[in-house]
Amino acid sequence: MGINGPIFYYFLPLFLAMIGLELWVGKRRGLTIYTKAQTMASIWIGVVQRLIGLVKLSLTGLLAVYFYEHRIYTIPLDDWRVWALLFVGVEFTYYWYHRLSHEVRWFWATHAVHHSIEEMNVLGAYRLGWTSKLSMAYLVNMPLMWIGFTPESVATMLALNLFYQSWLHTDLIGRLGPLEGVLNTPSAHRVHHAKNADYLDRNHGGVTLIFDRLFGTYVEERDDEPVEYGLVKPVGSAHPVKIAFHEWGRMFADLRARHLKDWPATLFGPPGWAPDGKGMTSAVLRAQYRARQAESAGAVGVPAE
Repeated sequence: MGINGPIFYYFLPLFLAMIGLELWVGKRRGLTIYTKAQTMASIWIGVVQRLIGLVKLSLTGLLAVYFYEHRIYTIPLDDWRVWALLFVGVEFTYYWYHRLSHEVRWFWATHAVHHSIEEMNVLGAYRLGWTSKLSMAYLVNMPLMWIGFTPESVATMLALNLFYQSWLHTDLIGRLGPLEGVLNTPSAHRVHHAKNADYLDRNHGGVTLIFDRLFGTYVEERDDEPVEYGLVKPVGSAHPVKIAFHEWGRMFADLRARHLKDWPATLFGPPGWAPDGKGMTSAVLRAQYRARQAESAGAVGVPAE
């Protein structure tokens, strides 16, 4: 989900300053933060995503107006407590938007673009899918308009939420002590971007990790499990168009190869689902990993005969 509207341009100087700071710190530490192929891919994907964002017509936008026009209450916006309530509401809907974008393949086809980054840096925060108007995961925000928040107030709070997440995309900041597991931090977000089996589909929160803790999706970064970035099935290319549409291509290839009765689960089941029961979903990969860990621990604990 990207930052849309004029507010993006207000944030742009700060965003560019963060990239400059990251490059400077990385150079001082002797680290390569940005590689040419991945950087150019992120830039082109980000530029096209911005251009698409300039097109205001979208079904979710029309639905937001519809739900607000049929709201059950008009919430006044002249009280800071209302904005605090809206913050919590957006945190809740963003959590479910983000979680469903991992657990429903139709939504994942857009979100996978963001997870294709194989190096963690601030620029990667804006490697965003071009097809959000098609996948329409934004529908989770509609209840906020229905209960009486204006579409503009929801969009503003969401933009602030998303901009907060920009600085989370970095390897340069370690764990932040007591903030871990409460606020979304670079460490927590590294876990989110990992392709390690035990880290998959975890830490979906925006500014906080409250709902991850509540719904059991919080996992902390561990020294014994170094993060590996990217997709379980890599794109295999740094071409922006290939990255933008690779998961759509794979999904429709699966549709062509499968029986009509399997189409609903192929489209709206978890990524990796297969009708023969041998699919490699995140849950299966995580269970296999933990079984290997348990087996290894058991073998270590067995005394020699």
